Amino acid sequence: MFAFLRGSFPPRTNNAANNPIIYENGKSSVKFHAPESQFIMTHTIPPSGGENGVSIITPPFHYHIYQDEYFGLQKGTAVLFKGIDPKPFATLTEDGQRKATVPAGNYHRFENGSETEDLVIDIHLTPESYENEQKFFRNFFGYLDDCKSTKASPSFFQLMVFLHSADTPLALPLPNEWLGRVVSRAFLIVVAAWGRWILGYKQTYPEYYEEGKSK
Repeated sequence: MFAFLRGSFPPRTNNAANNPIIYENGKSSVKFHAPESQFIMTHTIPPSGGENGVSIITPPFHYHIYQDEYFGLQKGTAVLFKGIDPKPFATLTEDGQRKATVPAGNYHRFENGSETEDLVIDIHLTPESYENEQKFFRNFFGYLDDCKSTKASPSFFQLMVFLHSADTPLALPLPNEWLGRVVSRAFLIVVAAWGRWILGYKQTYPEYYEEGKSK
């Protein structure tokens, strides 16, 4: 309706048919596996810092309304945080614990725990929604990568439209996690609705995802 109020969209890179999808000039990637595999996808995340800064694949605190999330380490070190505790609840290493689970409704995030080595980690969400996972992750990371490569600031409204399509609120930093879940979900609904119906942002773009083509 008021699309003229939104910022400019960076040129979209056509990655809809690519698997794996390469991001950040080859530093990070996402590979999707076949439906009903043990893990739906594999993320490769470089160390933070240096010219690349924080990788676009490193998620902020968030939670999944309906899905449990499973992690399986392939290579490197993964540090996982859950709830409002500032300390990690799990550290996955090649010679130690290699798997972790976060039930639906729990605040969480994870990051590369190494300053020198890539993190390669398998991820699965249940109940599985294969095409929706493809649509969300391809659009979310594709958009962030195009913004980063063109030095454009991502639109918060666009990001919230993507997150709403995946039933994944950002975890707002409130002292009580139960209250935080309620407020975070309401915030997501309101901001995503404004972004989609007032500013005209879409949940998906054909350059990033096309059903039947993105495999």
